[in-house]
Amino acid sequence: MSQTAYALLMGAIAALALAGMWFAWRARARRDRAVEPPSAPLAGATLVSFPRASYVSTTPVGSPFERLAIAGLRYKGFAELTVLSDGVVIAVTGERPVRIPAAQLRGSATAAGRVGKAVERDGLSLIRWVPDGADGAGRPGATGERTLESGFRLANPAEQTALASAIDKISPTPSTSQEGAK
Repeated sequence: MSQTAYALLMGAIAALALAGMWFAWRARARRDRAVEPPSAPLAGATLVSFPRASYVSTTPVGSPFERLAIAGLRYKGFAELTVLSDGVVIAVTGERPVRIPAAQLRGSATAAGRVGKAVERDGLSLIRWVPDGADGAGRPGATGERTLESGFRLANPAEQTALASAIDKISPTPSTSQEGAK
């Protein structure tokens, strides 16, 4: 096989792989279109703010490797994470901010890995929340609600503690110390 034929073959394989990834991402975005991030305006006092937190992904609780393609939380990147007295604002660079009212928070937790990131034990901070339109949204402990986790890599353990403490102050349900704890 000549070099030209080999280069064309490899180019075609690469194009097919990229096309497959593109179609799969579009299908995921269509699947998750029904999952609406909360849209309530927040105006409370700032409890804690992290101007450059590393946003990892949002997944359903119990499925750490099933990334959700939710508007405002689709892509991994740096985010400004702010906990207010009435909710949480997640502003991923290049995305529209997601505002989660305190009534829709379900505490926080830690984990060692999520889709797209693996770190040391308890190295990721998770914020648990219920999207708009979920059964039982806004009612702590309601059965049938779909709880999601948004994962962040913060600069150090002190920031993780500050985030968990701030979430505990405003969340209607208690936080867990580690992934999988109930």
